[in-house]
Amino acid sequence: MLLDAISAERFRLLRDRSTLFWGFAFAPLVGFVLSVGGDLFVRNMIKRPMPGATVDLAGQVLKALGGGASTFSALFLMIGAAAILAGDYRWETWRLLTPRNTRPNLLGAKLLVVGEAILWNLVLTVILTLAAAVISAGISGKTLVGSANSIGLGQIAGAFVVTWLEAMTLASLAACVAVISRSTMGVVVVCLGARFVQSILSSVLGAMAPETWKTYAIPAYDADLLRAFVSAPFHGGVTNGAAGVALLVLLAWATILTVAAIALFGRQDLTRE
Repeated sequence: MLLDAISAERFRLLRDRSTLFWGFAFAPLVGFVLSVGGDLFVRNMIKRPMPGATVDLAGQVLKALGGGASTFSALFLMIGAAAILAGDYRWETWRLLTPRNTRPNLLGAKLLVVGEAILWNLVLTVILTLAAAVISAGISGKTLVGSANSIGLGQIAGAFVVTWLEAMTLASLAACVAVISRSTMGVVVVCLGARFVQSILSSVLGAMAPETWKTYAIPAYDADLLRAFVSAPFHGGVTNGAAGVALLVLLAWATILTVAAIALFGRQDLTRE
């Protein structure tokens, strides 16, 4: 039954081209255009090649993944998540779906499809980052380097997983807000505000009192800590214990918010939705 619900949600999303583009493809495309445009501007200003300079492919990918759940990216990801998670409230179609499957399956399928879409969003980010790096090397005459700092595929994969998990904590929050507010706009506003506040608190508290219970409670801080652990040489000074706590907190946020959303959805009156 869950697989049927997932297939149905995936079918609906693949035919919703507006949500696919604005929610999960627009931000990577903007990053690509800005990167290439910046290189063209610099090349036009300098008016000569830079043969001694290099383009670090692995470093560029890690940098892109580090910003994969930034406030800008989160805005568009939450637009996509809102369309999936709260769209049935907007179109008043829940009452047509609930007789065909259980409520946990229906909402769980939506979250899983959001997670799959976020995964492909990150894959697109990596592909476009590599393409922009190759174009940059051609424009400026730089030399392509696979990894200038001995960054391996394992480190890139680790950063990829951490960024996906960070985005999924926001998606779980989006599910809760969708059930409570029954509004796509409410999902976008609340989740974007939460991500912005996390960024501020992570910067302020991280500088004042790093690795305390207050900073560990912030998903954005935990994600930054984990990315430093998996991608930086010698784990960026992050201990195994600190990374373990950060991972557990991220998983706890995603799990608690998902369970809360399903529990609230199970008690909701959908006769008019």
